[in-house]
Amino acid sequence: MLHVILLILKILGLLLLIVLGFLLAVVLLVLLVPVRYQAEGSYNGKVKGKARFTWLLHILSVTVQYEEDVLAMVRIFGFRIGKQKKIDTELKEAEEIMVQAMEVMEPEPLNEARDIKDKAHDRNQNVPVSPPASKEKTWEEPKDAWLEEPIGGTKDASGAASKDEPKAGSRRKKSFRMTDFFARLKKMVLTVFTKLKFFFRRICDTLKTAKDKKDEIHAWISNKENQKTVKLLFRQGKKLLRHILPRKGTINITFGFDDPYLTGQALTYASVVYPLCHKHLNLYPVFDQTVFTAEGRFRGRIRTGAVLLIGSRMLLDKNFRHLLKGWLR
Repeated sequence: MLHVILLILKILGLLLLIVLGFLLAVVLLVLLVPVRYQAEGSYNGKVKGKARFTWLLHILSVTVQYEEDVLAMVRIFGFRIGKQKKIDTELKEAEEIMVQAMEVMEPEPLNEARDIKDKAHDRNQNVPVSPPASKEKTWEEPKDAWLEEPIGGTKDASGAASKDEPKAGSRRKKSFRMTDFFARLKKMVLTVFTKLKFFFRRICDTLKTAKDKKDEIHAWISNKENQKTVKLLFRQGKKLLRHILPRKGTINITFGFDDPYLTGQALTYASVVYPLCHKHLNLYPVFDQTVFTAEGRFRGRIRTGAVLLIGSRMLLDKNFRHLLKGWLR
């Protein structure tokens, strides 16, 4: 009996060690195996681009491509997961829903505007007319005459529509449109003025608080602990950028203007940055025509362990943790 219990415990121990070993292997793979990326793009009137991220000998790969639409594709062990997805699909569906909603809501204001026009037209039409010259018959105004009148205007005794009514109706329509336009313009101006007012008020409040906190900022800068924290952040941020930025790549840019003087000035401004990236940047100036084309490709890798190590070095600093809590609040 004891031998059986010891055998079961041995098997359970072996299973536990296997599980722990598997978890440790997964953690080490995530921390040490880098995520490699490569991208290429071009501009020649239209923007085109393609980026690919791979991990662990292409076991996991994600491809993102842009050409009029953004397409994403995920593969595991070479097998595609799902279908090629358009990232802009949700945005287009939302736009279609908004357009349909606007089309549904649009007839109601139009009907209200027509009712207002009809009422104004009826009030103008409901004016007493002088009775005809006759001794036997007396003229009485019908109470509901405006209901029997045609929309296009009143008719005279011969049955023909009067010619002055359409002109009056068109004038009223024009006046209604002009009043509506001026009302919208007034509303737009008031909205812009209110936004500018709040914007300038916010700037003034910011300047006031900056003046009030001038002593606090000076004290914060003059503190030796804060100076050490700033230097630490600068060093670690520099290491992080050096680790994330591409290691290989070239960018070719062809540009030019009709005026050679402008092309020369552009080269002068580019000469400030060119010595820092001359290994990866190629410039081709054109002095006789306006042109701008660009193409490039680059690759690099990001190791999760290195990123976590840089972050842990910053978090180990006590003063940085104190400042981080203050910033988060």
